[in-house]
Amino acid sequence: MRTRNFLIGASLLLFGAVGCADLSVTNENNPDIDRVTKTPADLEGVIASSFNTWYYSLYEADGIEPILSVASFQHSAMAANFGMEVYGRIPRIAYVNQQEDAYALHVEYPWYESYRAIAAASIGLNKIRNEGVIINNEADTRRAEAFAKFVQGLAHGTLALLYDSAFIYTENVDPINDVLELKPYTEVMQAALDMLDEAITIAKANTFSIPQNWMGATQMNNIRLAELAHSFKARYRAQVARTPAERAAVDWDAVMADIDAGIKQDFVIVDDDDVWLKVTQYYMTLAGAWSQMNYFVLGMADISGRYQTWMQTPVGQRMPFIMVTPDKRFPQGDNETDQAKLDNRGKYWEWGGTSGHVRDDRGTWRWSYYRNHTRDEWRSKFTGPNVYVSLDEMRLLKAEALIQRNREAEAVPLINETRVEVGELPPVTVDGVPDAPDCVPRLPNGQCGNLMEALKWEKRLETWLDVFGGWYFDGRGWGDLMQGTPIHFPVPAKERNTLKLPINTYGGVGGVGGAPIGTYGY
Repeated sequence: MRTRNFLIGASLLLFGAVGCADLSVTNENNPDIDRVTKTPADLEGVIASSFNTWYYSLYEADGIEPILSVASFQHSAMAANFGMEVYGRIPRIAYVNQQEDAYALHVEYPWYESYRAIAAASIGLNKIRNEGVIINNEADTRRAEAFAKFVQGLAHGTLALLYDSAFIYTENVDPINDVLELKPYTEVMQAALDMLDEAITIAKANTFSIPQNWMGATQMNNIRLAELAHSFKARYRAQVARTPAERAAVDWDAVMADIDAGIKQDFVIVDDDDVWLKVTQYYMTLAGAWSQMNYFVLGMADISGRYQTWMQTPVGQRMPFIMVTPDKRFPQGDNETDQAKLDNRGKYWEWGGTSGHVRDDRGTWRWSYYRNHTRDEWRSKFTGPNVYVSLDEMRLLKAEALIQRNREAEAVPLINETRVEVGELPPVTVDGVPDAPDCVPRLPNGQCGNLMEALKWEKRLETWLDVFGGWYFDGRGWGDLMQGTPIHFPVPAKERNTLKLPINTYGGVGGVGGAPIGTYGY
């Protein structure tokens, strides 16, 4: 039986979640939870901090997002930092699940930080529900309750997306005495959806505002919290799938219902280079060796035939090429002189030249002439609004749901919205991209994309870096990951050693949990 006593796991995690408090822990095996939740104001602070802890479980540089990004070809990096070089290698290797591994931290981090967030939320809920603590008044108490349930759901959802299994930890768990069992990711995700449902019910039954410092977001109230929870449910339902079969089996009617009940405007966090900072975005948008466009997917913008030639060239011999594309999100023209002009930069991508063309021993297939410039203003000061859940994401997720439910005609206008307005491309029909010499996307085999490929193209471009692990989670469900890419990660070795369980791992060509050859033949 895979069990965990949360004597240390939950209680000490709580201390980390309230790092601003002056704590003097004399016995790490008997932490005094009551001491850090002594007053209702302390308790509210613990609950309020839980969202920020969950936020950094995704976006801290110690986390896993850069690995997910290179593994799904969202960006390309020559740099070895954060495991980007290792877990972007071709052929793919299995994840090294060892405490001593140089990159173990990046898979451990979201595990332990998620449980820090869960512990803070759950201990707060326990005080409210099981001990009858009132925070200021009824409205503030219900706000704390809804918020804690919301964070419980977000963090359990993260665990279900990333790992093969996890613990389900709620306010009814005794962190000192209870022993929990690892549950498969499907059960963990269902628990997460149930928690988000509970947050929605509480939020809709009460009226409250949420201070900006709780979420780094303005104008949050009970209505917007419920809407945001619905949107996360829609995202999670689709993202949890490990294979195309699991993706097809998603309850797409429920996804659409959640989208319709979800956000009415983008959910934006205002980064302040202090409490709120999307750290991974900084490194994943640095020019040169840190971040270049990867041709494997975005090369499908090219209509010159060079992409197909590049794909047919042995991997070790691939060199960067100039793309020619009618998609206005990329620079226009058929030569370096035109594409390098500042006034010719694409709406999202620009000519980056040979910056970062280093370490050819790590694979010149990682090199390209292009970089994304959409975060340049943010990177100049690390402050300002960042989108975390967008209307574009929800619109295109709904388009997929409609396709999955054989309602293609209803999906067409949702796909064309940005395809035509932003990409300035010919509209698609139920048959997909118009079959023409200048079709985009043009697949590795030279064919024009069908309706699903047109949908995938728009979602990749319109949500680039907005969605944590978005290309990776979508890619595994669509069957688009490169052969051998891990489809999820094991419970970290540090945890498995504590549980006295054998170490397991996933990925590698032909290995357990390694993606098969996918849609694009790689």
